[in-house]
Amino acid sequence: MEALNELEAFAYHPGASSSTADEAPRKRPRVAPRDASDLLAQAEREFASSKVEVAETLDANSLKRMILSVEKRINENLQLRVKYAEQPERFLDSELELFQELKALHSVAATPELFPTFVRTRCTASLLGLLAHDNLDISSDVVDLFYEMTDADDATPEDLQSLVDALLENDAPMALIAHMEKLNDANEEEARCIHSTLGIFENILEARPASAAAVAKSGLMAWTLGRLKARGFHANKLYAAEILALLLQQHSENQQLLGELEGILSLLVAASQFKRREPADLEEAELMENTLGCLTTSLALPENQHRFLKAEGIELMILTLKERKYASRGALRVLDAALRANGANCERFVDIRGFKTVLPLIGAAPPPQPAFAKGRKEREAAQRQFDESVVGIVSTLFHQLVGERRLRLLGKLAEDGMAKLDMLLRLRHKYAARVAAAEEEMEGAASDEDGEEDELGYDERLYLARVEAGLPCLQAIDHCLAFTCAAKAKGCKPMRQRVLLSLYEAGASLHDVWATVEESARLDVEEKSEAVQRALDEMGEAVKALLSKYKDAAADEEEERQPEAEEEPGEPEEDEAA
Repeated sequence: MEALNELEAFAYHPGASSSTADEAPRKRPRVAPRDASDLLAQAEREFASSKVEVAETLDANSLKRMILSVEKRINENLQLRVKYAEQPERFLDSELELFQELKALHSVAATPELFPTFVRTRCTASLLGLLAHDNLDISSDVVDLFYEMTDADDATPEDLQSLVDALLENDAPMALIAHMEKLNDANEEEARCIHSTLGIFENILEARPASAAAVAKSGLMAWTLGRLKARGFHANKLYAAEILALLLQQHSENQQLLGELEGILSLLVAASQFKRREPADLEEAELMENTLGCLTTSLALPENQHRFLKAEGIELMILTLKERKYASRGALRVLDAALRANGANCERFVDIRGFKTVLPLIGAAPPPQPAFAKGRKEREAAQRQFDESVVGIVSTLFHQLVGERRLRLLGKLAEDGMAKLDMLLRLRHKYAARVAAAEEEMEGAASDEDGEEDELGYDERLYLARVEAGLPCLQAIDHCLAFTCAAKAKGCKPMRQRVLLSLYEAGASLHDVWATVEESARLDVEEKSEAVQRALDEMGEAVKALLSKYKDAAADEEEERQPEAEEEPGEPEEDEAA
């Protein structure tokens, strides 16, 4: 009651009409009991007819009076519910009046400049308290109200942040989660309320990205993980995956929380639902991609990489690749992330004969696109992504494996007449030509700009064009070729000769390969383990020793203009460095 008295004093303003405050409390008409759904439907019709008029006349003072009226109805309904707990018909009228007042309050969403006034009335706590109301229509309407307010298009960042801060200060995430747990997607109205609740969380995270950790700990991450693990598809399941992606994006604290909640296992269970079947439509395909994307993001944390290994994630990704369904594209990215910074995962990959599944994919076409995902640009982008993922895995294995396991990798490239090594070289020529063409196109475009200003400098635009043409794939291939040429084991000399000859025939050389490796090293800011850094250093020394013996393509062309005979391309007479 003290808070209500304070609100009444806050609502008073000199010069304003006081008829509303001075008039005696009106008596509720005595009417025959009616069904609650009929009364609420009538209230919605009445509100719809008056909504425009309310929105046009709403200002700070009328908003204060409206909130005061809502607070009174909340207290009145609470008192009657306690007094007549066994006689619902005795508090039905008060419930209808409360519902009508809440509906009228929706007009504040159309006037976001009043959000600071709304916050100052301190009604947020009272409205959030209604989420625990026994009448689901009332609690759902509160959800709709906050969704409309946080989603207001015309709200300034400052006005929206004031509202979001008020919600966070009053523990809105916990109240919303508790309310959402009472709802069921099988009911259309309840499913719509869940969707609106997730919309509130999305708007909170966009307005206050720093709140992601607190929001995740409130129970949202646990709820989304449970939702994704459940069988079947629903639009709210897709939305849950999107919210989880927001929570994990660049938030290591949330990635750690996901691991503690056994989220790696939950995501693997969710991903396994697409192992042997194609998504039915674009929405289900998006759900699959978001699920695998969350798994990839979470593997940035070393602890989660170990959890992934323990949960047999490597095995699941290999099985998914064998099925050659749409999900195998995402499985490649997850596998690359799992292997990239964890030698134990790479060793497990070798021990379960992952080579047999992944290496034949070098240069292969990606799994067929579903009927709903056709288009030439989509196919080209899918091929580029597929190639990048496959050669990325091979490059990661070269970085991580040592001793006998690396020899097994080299042996797989050498078997069948070096068929897989030849495929790597063909891919290298393909993407080197694409990147070179992108560079030439950028140079031509730069000469035609005549000094036009651009937000990005020429170097940035050139780099983006090269990336779009397939630079990451070229860099991964050149790492593989550099490791192959640097190998000193018995039997590796023919492989080195094959690489050098193929590069020569394509008008390139080992110098070009090393230039790409050096460029990627400059751009790579990821911290590497001692074993990986040692492998890179050893490879670099061996390649530099080879470069001191071999001329690049430009030097060979210069030599062709001279009368003296030139040596055949390939190995020098003494190849001690290799």
